Amino acid sequence: MAPPTFADVLPVKQISSHQYAVTFENEWCIGTVPNGGYVTSAFLMVARAHMSRTHRNHSGSLPINLHLEFLRRTSVGPAVFTVKDIKLGARISNLHVVLAQKQEHNDQWQDEVQGYITMSKIATEEGLSLDTQYQPWPPALPVNLELLGAKGRDENYIIRANDPFPSFRRAAQNIQIFLVQPDRRPPPGQSGRPRAIVDQWVRFAPKTPSLNPSKNITGRWTNDALGFVVDMFPQIVESYVNPFVEEAAIGLHSEAELKKFLTSNEPRAKFWYPTLTLNLDVKKLLPEEGVEWLFVRVMAKAIRNGRFDLNIEVWDEAGELVASSTHASLILDASRNITRKPKEKKDVKL
Repeated sequence: MAPPTFADVLPVKQISSHQYAVTFENEWCIGTVPNGGYVTSAFLMVARAHMSRTHRNHSGSLPINLHLEFLRRTSVGPAVFTVKDIKLGARISNLHVVLAQKQEHNDQWQDEVQGYITMSKIATEEGLSLDTQYQPWPPALPVNLELLGAKGRDENYIIRANDPFPSFRRAAQNIQIFLVQPDRRPPPGQSGRPRAIVDQWVRFAPKTPSLNPSKNITGRWTNDALGFVVDMFPQIVESYVNPFVEEAAIGLHSEAELKKFLTSNEPRAKFWYPTLTLNLDVKKLLPEEGVEWLFVRVMAKAIRNGRFDLNIEVWDEAGELVASSTHASLILDASRNITRKPKEKKDVKL
């Protein structure tokens, strides 16, 4: 059996020529809300499915650029994506995609997320290419991926094995994250490295029972997964406001110490970080069968008045840039995530 990819996690069902259905699962939530990256990957897969099923002469067109506006929180359960063909071109096509869900309290459909997606046949693109020699700065530390996979650590990186709030951050249980070991991190400000940078190597580890009944099988990253990849990492805000918890996640404190800390301080996740907008620029086509490892750098430039930005870069083992992303996000009390108010406005009727 081939290792699972993100297409196995979120099957896309075609309803009509321009509508598609996806079901969001509880295992991919932060609190009660499906992870924004998980939702973003659904947009990527719907766009790919639309070009291959409705516009067969454009089969092979994949997202190269995406912009999403998260209007309202999404929910576990069925979602319908409606696609409008803005432009169908010989090389570049543009789609407008809307995600809607039925509201429990009034049985009406409501727009939750809207986006524009630019499509191209990445595998056959031609044109001027120049070697800019761009690399992450400060440079990423060297890695031994064979050792990381076998032992969970190498000279520079260590697995983030103990998410302190696993019942709240369920989506985070579907990825293996390997972070720079604390004694290998230069002090903030040295080598031009801000404190608000997170470097990680990641593997896909879906916990969906039908895909991974033993819960120890790693999958493969494909372009479908890039939405999830650019939105799953230790939260930078936490490294400032709750460093003990993040230290415990990589084993610097015992389980008993963490339990004591949470009992006496904050027994639940303190904050929720909903995404307002997400942009994704795809630079490279990953193999159809996927890759085991990706390197992700996350950086925040300003955290102010309960709002912050994120800049993310995704690199492969060969040191080639796969994708870049920017987010605008909020910092809210976690209670806002699990307390839902009725939504009155009717936006869409399906």
